Amino acid sequence: MSREFTSRLCCAAFAWIAAAVVLLGVGSRELSAQETYRMRIVHAYPEHTQHGRNMDFFKEKVESYTDGRVEVTVYPNAELGPITQEVSMVLAGTVEASYNIGGVVEAVDPSEAIWNVPFLLKVAPGQGEHMRRVMYDETIQGILSERQAARGLKRLGHVPTLTGFMIVSNNVRPIETLEDIKGLRIRHPGGLLGELYIRALGASPMTVTGAEVPVALQQGVVDGLVTTPVHYHDARWHTKYMTLPFYAGYGQPFLASLRWWNSLPPDIQEIIETRVMPETMEFADKSVMDLENRYIEEMQRDPYNVQISWLSAEEMERFAAEVRDQAIERFVEAVGPQGQEMIDQVNLLGQDITIER
Repeated sequence: MSREFTSRLCCAAFAWIAAAVVLLGVGSRELSAQETYRMRIVHAYPEHTQHGRNMDFFKEKVESYTDGRVEVTVYPNAELGPITQEVSMVLAGTVEASYNIGGVVEAVDPSEAIWNVPFLLKVAPGQGEHMRRVMYDETIQGILSERQAARGLKRLGHVPTLTGFMIVSNNVRPIETLEDIKGLRIRHPGGLLGELYIRALGASPMTVTGAEVPVALQQGVVDGLVTTPVHYHDARWHTKYMTLPFYAGYGQPFLASLRWWNSLPPDIQEIIETRVMPETMEFADKSVMDLENRYIEEMQRDPYNVQISWLSAEEMERFAAEVRDQAIERFVEAVGPQGQEMIDQVNLLGQDITIER
């Protein structure tokens, strides 16, 4: 065999191998592009509540925008375990994400309590501009994301089911002044500041699970509760009296496993962050705005007959004076220097906002 022939044969073989490598590489990329990723989401609320509606919307958008490359399964109503265990399930890899509440996540990261520092956010039924500004603020969300990433969590965003928490609802008497709330036994949803809010106003804070609230109200174990009007009406937790506007917002964090998130291709991460999450947050916010005013009108009629009163501006300031500074001090102590930075930023974002009846 001549040297020339051998050389040509080697060149041809090399060219064939190179072409095969390129083709295999293209095939590999195409296969990778079509790989399916699983996203299991847990939350503790029935499918018909705003929690359920928000996750149905998220699932639809993710699967649509990724052409089915991400398969989303939602486990509502605490099907896989109690709400207090959801973050642990995410960190352990049992599920990929949890759509939780601030009172639970505060145990992992106390900065989540920024939403429910009493009388810090200026919010009322259908008046959620201050909440929206905080939802999208780079400073606030940057701090939350950084702190939660250090704990192994990817913060996807704040997906509201409420604008805020009512001053109080109860079965004993209308609450129109600070003195009216004193001595009542009031259920709160837990967290860093719920107990402080109620105790500072002279009432007795009670912890009762959501499933036990109807019986606790019926049997007089508690006189009333603080919650959002949307969940109050969805869950049929109706009492004789309700007092508005709102004393605080509340955290609705949507958290994923950071390890799982980092395993996703960059294009899927971009789809979720820049398309799905903004649309989900907008859907949730608009839904809440529509529902709050409609529900408040509805619950005053038969068969619910909830009597609603509204604190005057003067009484709101009396309530705030009793609790706001204490709550800010506790928040900053728990969070550290970033806590004061967050407080200052929330105040800045709300300085031109007033609440109207």
